[in-house]
This record gives sequence, structure tokens and C-alpha cells, in this order.
Amino acid sequence: MPLISVVIPNWNGAAFLPACLDALRAQTFRDFETVLVDNGSADESVSLVRRKYPEVTVIELPRNRGFSAAVNQGIQNSDGDIVALLNNDTQADPRWLERAADCMARHPRAG
Repeated sequence: MPLISVVIPNWNGAAFLPACLDALRAQTFRDFETVLVDNGSADESVSLVRRKYPEVTVIELPRNRGFSAAVNQGIQNSDGDIVALLNNDTQADPRWLERAADCMARHPRAG
């Protein structure tokens, strides 16, 4: 089981996903999983992720259920002790998860 589950809600974000997912691949902390919840995208988001990022778990919703529903679906289908939410249009610093894990280790009641 991974320590951290990174949940990414997505809707028609194919243009953003490579930068976002490449930044996760560059993380110094490696004990994590990535769960992408697709909100019924009409673009190539799902096929792009499945083709280029096989390490990412993809959950496909049949229609856009909104941010909260997508995030909740991702959390329910994640295995980590800690859940981190990440927007699909972000590029996390390479030490983002390392610092988050360190913070949670020092302050376990913070979450």
C-alpha cells in the first residue's frame, strides 16, 4: 500500500495532463499512487493517460459530476494512508510529496 494517494480530478484536460503527470514522475518521494478521475471528458484525456502513463489508475465517470464528486470517487478508490488532491493544470515541485510526507510524519494530527 502506498503512503500517499494523489487524486487528480480531470475534465477535458488533455492539454494539461502531460506537465502534471511528468511532474509527479519527477517526485523525490516515491511511495505514492496516482488516481485520475475523469469527469466524462470529450477530449483525449483518458487515452493519453492510459497510453503514456500506465502507472496512473484511471477512473472514468460517464458524465461530468463536478469537482467534489470526482474527488470523492478518487478518494474511495485510493489505497494511501494520506490523500493529496492535485488539480490537473498544476506542476508539483519535485519535493512536494517528500515535504508533505515529512510534515505528516512530524504532525500526524494535522490532516
